[in-house]
Amino acid sequence: MKTPLPLSHTILAPLAAALLLTSAGHAAISSINTPGTSVASINFDDTTSLSPPPGALYPTSTSPWTGAIHSLPFTTDPTTFDTAQGNIAASFAGVNYAITFTNVLLNQALLNTGFAQLVFQFNVEFQLDAGGLPSQPTLFPSFTVNGTVQTGGFAFVTGFINYNGVNADGTANLLDTVNYNAFFSTPGGFSSTITGVPGSGTTAALAPNSTLTLDGVFTFIVDPASISAESQMVPEPGSAILAILAGVPLLLRRRRA
Repeated sequence: MKTPLPLSHTILAPLAAALLLTSAGHAAISSINTPGTSVASINFDDTTSLSPPPGALYPTSTSPWTGAIHSLPFTTDPTTFDTAQGNIAASFAGVNYAITFTNVLLNQALLNTGFAQLVFQFNVEFQLDAGGLPSQPTLFPSFTVNGTVQTGGFAFVTGFINYNGVNADGTANLLDTVNYNAFFSTPGGFSSTITGVPGSGTTAALAPNSTLTLDGVFTFIVDPASISAESQMVPEPGSAILAILAGVPLLLRRRRA
């Protein structure tokens, strides 16, 4: 005689499958398009790190951008001795999309009198399938940052992401904007999480075969200071499904009680 599956299994498994189908089976991002406007660039601007400014500009750029990792390798200015590096990438899965920043580092030498900056700029177009994209929370990166501020100096992070829906006929609609601002001026080490502030927090439903375009700029500035950063998406893809599933055992316990 077969032992019946626990009630939690008989409910959780079909519910998980249904939720996954609901979130990804009827609508999805099918690709990242590469029109001439798609770009990823990382620029290490060290031209104002000393006075008079002998530092150089170190630009990198990829266009058209497929979303693949674009990198500024570890770079040291031979005059100022400031250093910088960083990666940017774009990806998608189902109805989820992501802009990811990794290995971000900017350091200004202790006695330099100006400031150094590291600038990320991007434009990426996500193609939607015949199901379009449902209205959902705006997905955006937050940053875990660490660094050290020298006496009299500061570290500053600022940026934005615009979310635009573009229909097949070319008409565009601004769906949301997420802004970032974080300033660190207390001498010594710091560690923090920088979270963007969305305008509405929701991207409206998008029509079948339309596109979702994200464009933005992020700037890291040190004077003199150092900062390193890694990003993660908010909310994390699939978090809504996990949250719902997490509450099911509690409902089952109440039912048994």
